[in-house]
Amino acid sequence: MIQIHMIDGRNCPMPMCDVCGERIEDAGKAAVVFQNFTPNGSRLGVRFVHKGSIDGRTCHDKAEAEISTAGGKPGWEELKMFLANLAFNVGFPARDMAAHDNNRSRP
Repeated sequence: MIQIHMIDGRNCPMPMCDVCGERIEDAGKAAVVFQNFTPNGSRLGVRFVHKGSIDGRTCHDKAEAEISTAGGKPGWEELKMFLANLAFNVGFPARDMAAHDNNRSRP
């Protein structure tokens, strides 16, 4: 999930793990898990999770198990790639992001 955290009077969007509820602080240590191998045109929800078994967390495994238990086939993508794809799909490719760098909100 994405939450807005108010920090020093600024709105700071933060990805939160959908399994443990803790903040995801490193995109390289996070993934987006979803049901895979669905018909063309499907619209699927995603789960933001801590990837693998990093820092003692098994959030990724738990999210995949939930999908499997419900009869689905889990798939996943590293958060970095997901964010790049998301930005591209809303018409905001990486080459255009630099112009907005000074306006970002980061605690």
